[in-house]
Amino acid sequence: MKNLQLILTNPCTQQWSDIEQPDGKHHCSKCKKNIVDLTSKSDTELADFFKHKSDHVCGRLLASQMNRDLILPPAKIGWQWLMPLALAALAISPAQAQKTKPAVVRTEGQHKDTNETTPSSASLPTIQITIKGTVVDQTSGKALAGVKVRRMGEEDILAITGSLGRFELNLADHDKLSKFIFNLPGYTPIETYLDDNIVIKLIAEKRIMLGGISTISLNRSPLYLISAGNKSCTIEASKIGELSPDWIEKIEILKDASATAMYGAKGANGVILIEIKKAYRKKIRFSK
Repeated sequence: MKNLQLILTNPCTQQWSDIEQPDGKHHCSKCKKNIVDLTSKSDTELADFFKHKSDHVCGRLLASQMNRDLILPPAKIGWQWLMPLALAALAISPAQAQKTKPAVVRTEGQHKDTNETTPSSASLPTIQITIKGTVVDQTSGKALAGVKVRRMGEEDILAITGSLGRFELNLADHDKLSKFIFNLPGYTPIETYLDDNIVIKLIAEKRIMLGGISTISLNRSPLYLISAGNKSCTIEASKIGELSPDWIEKIEILKDASATAMYGAKGANGVILIEIKKAYRKKIRFSK
């Protein structure tokens, strides 16, 4: 049996999600064809698929399915018929369905092992890839630190951006078929496929303020007012203890309407009027 390979010569930049139709099919407007998803096909299924195709095919393939010998069961028939077959393929990049001009399926040499069994798609070689990217604020372009990266539908955090907004993921090739979610408190989460050196732009959540802003005092202490002749000043409740009882001529308490009528909002919790004896007036430093 001949060695067979799928060779991708010219990938396209069509997004797989962008070409999906309401009926679930995927149609490429550039090549005017429906795209065949071949990512789950085994080597034998791939060979059988192209055996029955006489014209160009637009297909979606994993990188691990390309540029290597296909592992096929022993057969007596020759594969020379595959020589002229052309394949227009979508090679999987981070979420991109990529089409090609003819990616030739070629044959070369005899197969070395005629006793190999047909592998499933799960037994195909796994290629490890590294995806790097940056997360920024969409408006300011400022790098965002602390952004958590998870695979859609999973709770495990795969990466967290650093002070420069950068992240790095080590993935298997087939993981690029998955969507990933980026989340940071105060920003709207974003779901996307990944490309290497991708820049993710998060949008800050809008905050709505209802009504005006006012300052509410939680202080329930009354207003303390010291007077001596025609001079007066206020004193903090914590400093009342500094006044000697010998200095005080009399104390008067105002509350409710009478307090607010004379001293406004400051007297809402009541007013305590402290009159100082004439002999001790010089003990008080009245503000001018």
